[in-house]
Amino acid sequence: MQPTVLLCGFGAFGRQHAQAWRQAAPEVRLLIADPGEAARAAAREAGIEAEDIAERAEDLISRADILDIVSTSHEHYRLARLGLDAGKPVIVEKPAVKTVAEAEDLAALAAAKGLPAQVQFVLRAHPLVIQAQDLIRNGGIGRLLAMDAVFTGWKRMRPDATLLENDGVHMLDLMRLFAGAAPESFEVTGDRLLGGPIPETVHARIGYPGGVRAFLRVGILFGGKQADPYLAGSMTNKKLTLIGDAGSIEFDFNADTMDVTDITYHVTEGGHTPTIEAMRQERIVNVTPVVLLTECIRRFLGAVDGSGEVLCDLAEGAVEMTNLLERAREDLAAS
Repeated sequence: MQPTVLLCGFGAFGRQHAQAWRQAAPEVRLLIADPGEAARAAAREAGIEAEDIAERAEDLISRADILDIVSTSHEHYRLARLGLDAGKPVIVEKPAVKTVAEAEDLAALAAAKGLPAQVQFVLRAHPLVIQAQDLIRNGGIGRLLAMDAVFTGWKRMRPDATLLENDGVHMLDLMRLFAGAAPESFEVTGDRLLGGPIPETVHARIGYPGGVRAFLRVGILFGGKQADPYLAGSMTNKKLTLIGDAGSIEFDFNADTMDVTDITYHVTEGGHTPTIEAMRQERIVNVTPVVLLTECIRRFLGAVDGSGEVLCDLAEGAVEMTNLLERAREDLAAS
């Protein structure tokens, strides 16, 4: 399929989406909608024809086959509904929407019209995540007991999304993916260590079916080890550990490594004693944001032509996730 794609938002990440579309579908025609003059100028400099650029998505939607939303998160719901109402398959960046009501409305509309709608959780497309899914299915770390995640860094706090919505949401999504079910419990606390009006440090404790426990820390004070490829000038840590009763898998999503450890736990007088049986590391090179976005788009195009499924649907990526994020906003406001 060589579609005409209306790309809503042509900031830095929108430009990466444009690169990914050209790699996934080389004959793609890109239409650009962005209210910012600088973004529209950047689109012209990128070779987009003037007739294919507008301030408003409404002016271009009739010419599009697909809507790809990379705008500020406050615009996601309006634009996604515009696309679905017009009968267009939709891709929307995270966080998909702001409220559960919006999420449920979009999910119902997409289902009623039979349209694919994908939430862009790019780490689902990471080759190491796919490897780990196979490893866990084959009993590689035994029974999953717990998950521990960190997404911290010296980076700006966005005005249109909380730390959980912008950063922690990636880890919440991966935890849901590996748990294979929605959380049964979700507790969030925040700290204003800098004395500001919004917590800059957030801790979450999550319970999944089968007794699986998960822990997440997000914040700007703990800093980072590596330059973040998604936001120039930032240093971040992005790590997730899957803990089983026979081993563990630790991802470092900035270094693109996966450490797998085989462990035997022996019952001893003091409780348990672990014996490390083996350790190995997998590393994937050149996993750039554009590489992951390209794979996400390929998955989406498979759903559009009926040969596959979306990477993350609205039920998980919008309805379930927004339920968590709404609860977190209430808890953090009381922190």
